Amino acid sequence: MKPITIIGGGLAGLTLGLLLRRRKVPVKLYEAGSYPRHRVCGEYLSGRALSIIDSLGLRNHLESSGAAESQDVVVARGASALPRHQLPRPALCISRYAFDRLLAEELSRAGGMIETRTRAPAEAGEGIVLATGRQPSAIQAGWRWFGLKAHARGVRLDAGLEMHFSPHGYVGLCRIENQQVNVCGLFRSRNPVPDLATSWKKWLGGEPASLLHQRLQQAEWEESSFTSMAALSLTPRKSADQIGLRVGDALTMIPPVTGNGMSMAIEGASLAAGPILEWSSGQRNWATATGKVSRLLDQTFASRLRHASWLQHAMLEPFPQSVAWTLCRMFPGFPSVLFRLTR
Repeated sequence: MKPITIIGGGLAGLTLGLLLRRRKVPVKLYEAGSYPRHRVCGEYLSGRALSIIDSLGLRNHLESSGAAESQDVVVARGASALPRHQLPRPALCISRYAFDRLLAEELSRAGGMIETRTRAPAEAGEGIVLATGRQPSAIQAGWRWFGLKAHARGVRLDAGLEMHFSPHGYVGLCRIENQQVNVCGLFRSRNPVPDLATSWKKWLGGEPASLLHQRLQQAEWEESSFTSMAALSLTPRKSADQIGLRVGDALTMIPPVTGNGMSMAIEGASLAAGPILEWSSGQRNWATATGKVSRLLDQTFASRLRHASWLQHAMLEPFPQSVAWTLCRMFPGFPSVLFRLTR
């Protein structure tokens, strides 16, 4: 079996490495950071990825690590909220601090080689998979996008997931392990925001009269869990238009409002594993393997990325937001439609 090199050790890279090792493919993974670490992430695992987690035998490990099940969602705008909505299928909520560490341990146990604190060149080539994370973009349509995340205790939620919208962006709250709540937000600004290291609680805490502000007023923040990410690119990218074999955010990033980013990373790894295995075993060359992966990724993700782009716009622009809000109030099943379209 020919060896595979994976550049990047996030969810996509680790999952791909584990899938390949279960099929005896030699795997070496390079990660610029180390484990465990905090990441800007909604820490919300839903959709098709759960069946992949089950197939890998990891659900029990996640549950024993404290993963919380999320069965419903509440959506709020300012001081008002829509009725609680039951999810078509429960999600699992667990910190990336615990999840990435679990995957890294499982990959090592399966015989994969992991080089942490090593920044390998992110260059396309035969036998190389790029899972290096997002492709940065300083400004998109005049906006600077940035993400913030921190964990807190003493936060009461009315549902497994709460989404809070404001004129500047949105914040998601979900229960995770150890009686904590993950507070993760995506924001936009016309101008640079140089003081995030000191003002992050203000950004995450919501407007004074909002339901979000009420939720977090008595929060006990775990300061060491705070992390931020800037220069986010939310423009959908097709695999066929890019160089090399890419998975996860190295391929494209779905708007976080969908809660489908973790799932897409894991799904993408699963889709890529088959053609890579065929290359490793000599059944096809690298070019045809890469082409097959690209087609699978684009066919699988095109529809949800298109709908997610519309939803992102609708949730942040005043008039579309009002229309979407009205539709959700008039038609109780409308949120279920949006949920399914982005999965």
